[in-house]
Amino acid sequence: MAKMKAAMAAVLVLEKEGVTQAFGVPGAAINPLYAQLHERQTIAHVLARHVEGASHMAEGYTRARAGNIGVCIGTSGPAGTDMLTGLYSAQADSIPILCITGQAPRARLHKEDFQAVDIAAIAKPLTKWATTVMEPASAV
Repeated sequence: MAKMKAAMAAVLVLEKEGVTQAFGVPGAAINPLYAQLHERQTIAHVLARHVEGASHMAEGYTRARAGNIGVCIGTSGPAGTDMLTGLYSAQADSIPILCITGQAPRARLHKEDFQAVDIAAIAKPLTKWATTVMEPASAV
């Protein structure tokens, strides 16, 4: 049986949920998702100059029309923490957005590595749900 890449599965879920637009900044840890977005060509992408700006773009996109869901994409580490201001702004006004970050290799997690920051733990107080997918087959 052919195996599907986790990044492709993520794109297919986004499509199924009706996502047609995303905002973000590529980077090493999230480039596999960007490759699958490019391959599918079903979700338009606006390249932001900064991930914080992308999170505010996602918030604005959700606010612009009923039924929109703003999606913000960034790489691991500082990009995830840069999304926090947009997450806080969205949470303060009950605006749903989805922020997706890449992840450092599992061997680097929980070590002193700024790219391996535990963004799920940091984002939890501002979100309905924040998680780190450790095994693609176990994603909920």
